Amino acid sequence: MRHNLLSAGSALTVLEAAARHRSAGDLLVCVAGGPPPGDGTDRPAAGRPTASGTGFAADLVLYADAPDEAGSEVVVEAMARLGLDAAQCFAYGDHREGLTILRVVGNPRVVGRDPLMTELARDRGWPVLHTAQY
Repeated sequence: MRHNLLSAGSALTVLEAAARHRSAGDLLVCVAGGPPPGDGTDRPAAGRPTASGTGFAADLVLYADAPDEAGSEVVVEAMARLGLDAAQCFAYGDHREGLTILRVVGNPRVVGRDPLMTELARDRGWPVLHTAQY
């Protein structure tokens, strides 16, 4: 089972951020909960992997058994294998399940209006990207 951690409003905000990263030439990596589908790829027509249900076209999709601790371990391992500097990496999250991933990158972004997430962002000095209210 895959978990889409982004609500409708935050998904649009993250897609807009992904478009900005893509235009800057950044590597786009998506972390999806659950096992990979079939052969480990989920490819849209354009040939880029995507996390099912998000519409997010990524250069690489990483799968974690759960979006919490397992997700952060997958991200840390990917950064090491790809030779990425955590200080240059961004992560976007709108639910507490994604907090561990936000904590391992240098540029965490909280998306939406979840009270726990916005309080944590304020305490840690993380930017909050607000979304339309649904």
